[in-house]
Amino acid sequence: MPRFPLFVALLGASLSAGAAVESGLWYDRTRDGHGLDLHRQGSVLFGTFYTYDARNAVEWLWIQTQDTDAPVSALSRFTRDVAGQVSGTEVGSISLTPVSACPDGIARPGARTLLRMDFVLDERPATWCVEPLLPTLRPPMALLSGAWYDPADPGWGLMTHAYSGSDGGTQTFRIVYFHDRAGRPRWAFSVTPGDALTQSQTFYTPYVECTDCSLSPPLTIPIGTATSTLSEPLAQADRDRNHIELSLAFEGELPFVKSAPLAMLSNPLRVPGAAATAQGPVAGAVVASTGVERYMNIPYAQPPLGDLRWRAPQPAVLRSHLASAHLPGVECPQPDPGEEAQSEDCLQLNVWRPSTPGPHPVMVWIHGGGLTNGSSVQRDNDGLLYDGNYYAQRGIVFVSINYRLGLLGFLAQRDFVGEAVDHPQTGNYGLQDQVAALQWVQRNITSFGGDPARVTIFGESAGGVSACALMSAPSARGLFHRAIVQSGNCLWSAPTLATGLQQGDRVTSAAGCANAADRRACLRALTPAQLMAAVPPVVDPAGFSDGESFGLVVDGHVLAESPGRSLANGNAAAVPLIIGVNDDETTTLVPAITLPGTVPGYEAAIRARFPAIAEAVLQQYPASAYPSPQRAYQDLLDDLLFVCAARRAAADHADRGHPTYHYVLTEILPQPGLSALETFHGLDIALLFGPRGGAEWSEQALSERMQRTWVDFASGIELPGSSDFITWPRYRRETRRSIEFNGAGVVPMDDYRRNQCEFWSRYVTL
Repeated sequence: MPRFPLFVALLGASLSAGAAVESGLWYDRTRDGHGLDLHRQGSVLFGTFYTYDARNAVEWLWIQTQDTDAPVSALSRFTRDVAGQVSGTEVGSISLTPVSACPDGIARPGARTLLRMDFVLDERPATWCVEPLLPTLRPPMALLSGAWYDPADPGWGLMTHAYSGSDGGTQTFRIVYFHDRAGRPRWAFSVTPGDALTQSQTFYTPYVECTDCSLSPPLTIPIGTATSTLSEPLAQADRDRNHIELSLAFEGELPFVKSAPLAMLSNPLRVPGAAATAQGPVAGAVVASTGVERYMNIPYAQPPLGDLRWRAPQPAVLRSHLASAHLPGVECPQPDPGEEAQSEDCLQLNVWRPSTPGPHPVMVWIHGGGLTNGSSVQRDNDGLLYDGNYYAQRGIVFVSINYRLGLLGFLAQRDFVGEAVDHPQTGNYGLQDQVAALQWVQRNITSFGGDPARVTIFGESAGGVSACALMSAPSARGLFHRAIVQSGNCLWSAPTLATGLQQGDRVTSAAGCANAADRRACLRALTPAQLMAAVPPVVDPAGFSDGESFGLVVDGHVLAESPGRSLANGNAAAVPLIIGVNDDETTTLVPAITLPGTVPGYEAAIRARFPAIAEAVLQQYPASAYPSPQRAYQDLLDDLLFVCAARRAAADHADRGHPTYHYVLTEILPQPGLSALETFHGLDIALLFGPRGGAEWSEQALSERMQRTWVDFASGIELPGSSDFITWPRYRRETRRSIEFNGAGVVPMDDYRRNQCEFWSRYVTL
């Protein structure tokens, strides 16, 4: 007897290109209850021929062959013996040939395609003409369509097909193939409406008086029920996500009973505008003009509400239904609410994917805002500020994330220490959110056409600070493969946990919880608005405010050391790095109106801030060298907060042998009100997510140049990837070569701000 490796051999098949024979259900409208159910796994075409035996009882036969334009296969009858072992016998053959008209001469009006089906079964030859049974329009739930089986018990399984019904709603046609008490192959079907991931169904078998007689409606007989949960095609035999409880009694016999996890045997189906995640499928939107798919407001963790406030992010739970991903989510609570809604239920991300299959490089954007403001859904006129459409059109799967902010994201409070085993310390909750989002990307991005082995993190300002912190966080290791730090400080001396706990004591007292019997419960009972009213968080990079700033702490768990020291000590992620600054960061971060407006005032402020080295500072930054005392102070702060830290971090990372690139953005926009700010903090955002409407040619060219460079870097192309762009030298401590980005062109730059940074290095590490 021939040996047939039912289902198992398919798992090693390689991927194939498109084929002429459509996957899915086929039927011959001139015969009752017969059909084909065809699927693909790599280069293999497989499925079942549904027919009837000599007693006119339902029977299925197995088809498995190479995927060709006109496939030919053996027909195999698989039976199950008393010990439960399944074996197959070749009982015939079948060939499928695409045709434009049926050989029987009978018209099939409305058929979108036809197959001539020549077969021999039990030595009886026949020729039928079959056509697709179900409509072509595939709803998002069609992601779960395919052949499902139990890897531990081959020989039975579930074929499922989701399609759009006449009312526009989702319908699911399912066939269970199994064995009766005598071990003969039987089948039953069900049709169920809706988008629920768990469905309980009654299954029926059709019965016909005569398989060769004229058409008459077949009798359908209920033979049992099945409750199945199908949620993630890529999960292999995961009982929580994909399983079935089955009991089918054929013709009054003892029931065929199974309780088993299921795995998808066929290729996962690609449905534009829909994607599968570990928590269930999501339905997004397709941008008509570009074919880019956009998915908004996908949760990557449980809402940090109630007892989950000030806890490490918990994995998102399995959903019960298809989720809509059409509309943006909400911002995390922050002190300066804009037009966007806010909620603690904000741990979500957004995905833009190209129209092409991939796998594509992935870029994960981390927004700025001083770890206190901002969001991935920040608005810009009629759209999103961080619109990933630009990158998806360039072959990138773009992801933007939300994370907890301010005191909800970075409060270190001693009563939370030891509360949970997944975070034995306290603080850094927002950074842990970012790690959780990257873990979600690793688990799910394949379903969006992304390559989990080519993930680049990038962010601006606090997003750049976060990217550098992720490079040093042990829990983020292996979750990304490249990093871009824009205007972000790789902190050399982040606050210690002890310092953070002192701040936590102040917050607890100001919130009125210092004397509560349960301080944790007291703090968690307050609304975000009450907390921020009691302790208004501030973003103050210059250190001029007496308010509370919240950010990273070296807690010994999430961060073992400050990110800058991690780079210097060789403990950071060994990934290629782009790091750079804008030439005039603090013109918007520290408005001139807040700085001394006279030379005596400027000199007094320097002496107050740097009493031990004031004269040396004034000699390095003399007011006479600047158009105003304010600009002198801003220039000093540029170096203290951004320039020298980026210079140090680039050299330290390069010293460890990792590809490192440094840039300086010097573009000045010509519009009134902007030109006076020169190359201000955040200008890189306008360029990387632009160009702006009405931008002049130089800005458009620079925007295109920077976007292309970032995409090349994320794609693993040695910089620069474009032939019309000068070579970008790797940064090295000995040479310190950078690239200057400007609308007039891109030019190499030698040792940017060397004198100023060498001056500061004599007194402090920045």
